[in-house]
Amino acid sequence: MDNSWGSVRIHRDPYGTPLLDATSEPAAYFGLGYAQAQDDLPGVLRQYRLVRGELGEPERDANQRRWQVLEEARRGFDSLPADLRECYVAFVAGIAAWMDEHPADVPAWAPPLEPALPIGVNRTVMLYWIIVDAVTALRAAGLTPAAPASELDLALVPPGSNAWVLRPWRTAAGETILVSDPHLPFGGAFEMYEAVVKGGDLHYTGFGFLGAMLPPLAHNADVAWGLTTGGPRVSDAYRIEVDGDVYRYDGETRKVLEYGGHPHVLHNGVIAPVVARDDAAVYVVCTPYMGRAGQTERQFMAMLRSRDTGELRAALDACDFPPQNLLAAGSAGDCFYLRTGRVPVRGFEERGVLDGNTSATAWQGVRPAAELVQLANPVSGYLQNCNTAPDTVAPDPALSPEHWHRDAFNDEAGRDTSRGRRSVELLSRAYATDVEEVTAWAMEDRWMDTPLWQAKLADAAAADPARVAGWPGGHRLLLRRLLGFDGHAGPDSVNAMVWLAWRSAGEDPLDALEKVAPAVPEEAYGAAHELAPGVPGRGGALLELEVPLRATYFSGGRAYAGGPCLRIVAFGPYGMRSWSVSMPGQAELYGRGEVKPIVFDPS
Repeated sequence: MDNSWGSVRIHRDPYGTPLLDATSEPAAYFGLGYAQAQDDLPGVLRQYRLVRGELGEPERDANQRRWQVLEEARRGFDSLPADLRECYVAFVAGIAAWMDEHPADVPAWAPPLEPALPIGVNRTVMLYWIIVDAVTALRAAGLTPAAPASELDLALVPPGSNAWVLRPWRTAAGETILVSDPHLPFGGAFEMYEAVVKGGDLHYTGFGFLGAMLPPLAHNADVAWGLTTGGPRVSDAYRIEVDGDVYRYDGETRKVLEYGGHPHVLHNGVIAPVVARDDAAVYVVCTPYMGRAGQTERQFMAMLRSRDTGELRAALDACDFPPQNLLAAGSAGDCFYLRTGRVPVRGFEERGVLDGNTSATAWQGVRPAAELVQLANPVSGYLQNCNTAPDTVAPDPALSPEHWHRDAFNDEAGRDTSRGRRSVELLSRAYATDVEEVTAWAMEDRWMDTPLWQAKLADAAAADPARVAGWPGGHRLLLRRLLGFDGHAGPDSVNAMVWLAWRSAGEDPLDALEKVAPAVPEEAYGAAHELAPGVPGRGGALLELEVPLRATYFSGGRAYAGGPCLRIVAFGPYGMRSWSVSMPGQAELYGRGEVKPIVFDPS
């Protein structure tokens, strides 16, 4: 396909994933825009309407305008070097080309296109992580910020993720293996799009958000990374006493400003939107990511160009990646963990909602990446994070909180999750492990706390034998089934439905059993929980984050969140090999517990 920047060929793998082979980088992004429009033009255009604050949903639109998402994207685009700006122009031109070729498929509500919109998509999705510390502080103080504060506020499930690295001496073939499995809502603003991009000096594959150009999750032939929710403290909430729209800052008179009907102040050198107010004060959220949408995109591109873990680590020195736990691996056998983010230097000890009328709570710069929690090439031979504290990533004293500023550590020492405990159990026992075994772990549908609850049930029954002896036979048969359950929420498992009914019936083990016994479920788990219409489900959540390693959340019998883009990457004697599975589009593949090989060479 010829275009103003050269030519691009769009191949497809057997699952429809676009494989782009271009004569230049802009030509490759022209092809990526064209492919996204070809696959889901309405979805792309809805993303852009959201960026513009014109989706037609008042609260969501207002929040986009409150955070000046479109303006931030435009300023970001203008800040980019000319060669990178050209790529965004080409990407949007690819979308427009498909629309020109298929005018009947263009909805009447299509917004005008501009090259800043893909940057706005990434900004929209990442807003949650860059303001969550401040929003949490406001809510803890009993204040209700404007709803929603971000797109994830609309989700029915908290964000989560898994990421692991195994070093060569723990694997059978001497490979370095990375697993990345973010847990997010399916569809909407978080719709993921997989592609292989080759053009000019670029050659990578990854998952980006539909409508965005650059992916936050990717790998090339030499380096790969995964992300999990959790990070340093990057935002603050301030209470500013006001008299109308006037306030005092160290005795100096300042004003509450307004843009597009949404008030904000200039605080710590950045735009800080007002998200709540009362008769005496306004409450603002301040994040050092304001004004840096373009720098985040530049860092994404630098990461994609990295040729080893050293170059990737250097790209992360910019500290423009949203706050995350980042685990990385390279073809030379190296790996590292970095709790990345843009962390203000705070010359004060206060937490919670801060006094915004004084410079005593002002920021004093940004912490360099060297001060962020990190570890390279652990002697344990593995790294893991499943939304757990930094000191659980590996059994290494260098990760202990006393070695790091508390804003960088930003967690409770030793805090873990059932997924984290299961990961450590598997990885610490991994010797001569191969990709097939790691894949089985990554796809595991076992409720990890099953033995714990079986022990509670057995102890309760043993402590009250008279009660158990007086039960009808069906009750004791149910007790036997529960104690013999293997813990797997597999598609064909009837006992998984029995277990789910029992665990949902109450905290007391015997009382819950008596509630369930009169109507014991006899339906298979996959029949009651579908990944997509007609596709049996697996691995669903029990309560909150009590989920199997491969998380899936169901509502009304249908999956709506979980792991949208699992990737497994292996570097070693066979070169670079990688696999993936995405949801909901590849539901049948995931339902079978399988992944597909990534076709890295588009030719």
